Amino acid sequence: MKTNAVVLIVSAGVGAALVGVGACSSMTGNKNKKIVIEEARIFIPGTAIGKKDQDSVSTILGQYKKSLYKIQMFRDGNPSGVNGTLPDEIIGAATVAQVKSDAKQNALSGWGFQIGRPSHPTIQPTPTPQPSGSPSHPTTVPPPVPSGSPSHPTTMASASHPTRPSHPETMADEETSKEMVAKIAPILRKYSQ
Repeated sequence: MKTNAVVLIVSAGVGAALVGVGACSSMTGNKNKKIVIEEARIFIPGTAIGKKDQDSVSTILGQYKKSLYKIQMFRDGNPSGVNGTLPDEIIGAATVAQVKSDAKQNALSGWGFQIGRPSHPTIQPTPTPQPSGSPSHPTTVPPPVPSGSPSHPTTMASASHPTRPSHPETMADEETSKEMVAKIAPILRKYSQ
């Protein structure tokens, strides 16, 4: 009977230790992040890419406008160079900040950010203004007013209906992005699994 109790206590202790180790490793995020490949973009969340693959991708990127991609290189978690000029607003400011934070926390030596510029990027809505003041005297926030003339108002983006660029240049960039992604995806696919 005492032997069963000792075995049970030891087993419970070992189990708790394993759960604790698993929780700590998942909190620190030491896992290599997987690349996400879509039709018109490749999202690189902070991934160690082999030198040969880096060189192959860089050669292909050299054939395209720098405004269609942005690759942040990291060495031991610190930024060590940038290739491309895709604006952070297209990638998403919160996404860029998260990749940088993860790279620092995990001492990443690899790449982050995005290759490709879809015509309908993820648009992060601006926060809705909240009423202020006291409960007995709240200050109301007026709704946004569209600009333009009464016969041709300018529509405004909202969280549920963001505006999408429809300029011919943007559409051409999306087609070029699709072509570029189609060439690069086979090289980076192994990092998405």
